[in-house]
Amino acid sequence: MINTNSEFMKLQFSGHDSFICKHFWLKKGYDFIDNGKNFNNEMAGVDLGVGKNMVTAINYWLKAYGITDS
Repeated sequence: MINTNSEFMKLQFSGHDSFICKHFWLKKGYDFIDNGKNFNNEMAGVDLGVGKNMVTAINYWLKAYGITDS
């Protein structure tokens, strides 16, 4: 059935740099945010213990699973 109310979900197929959601990323990302840290900080990769592209992917997956909206 086609939705005629123009209330479509916004689908996004990029932003995770082709990384599937890895084991413990959601927990690691949640703890990172819970400690007041920011994914835009240049030291985010060091704090998370991952590379720069994975920082972006973790942030993407947190948003995709509805854990954060920032």
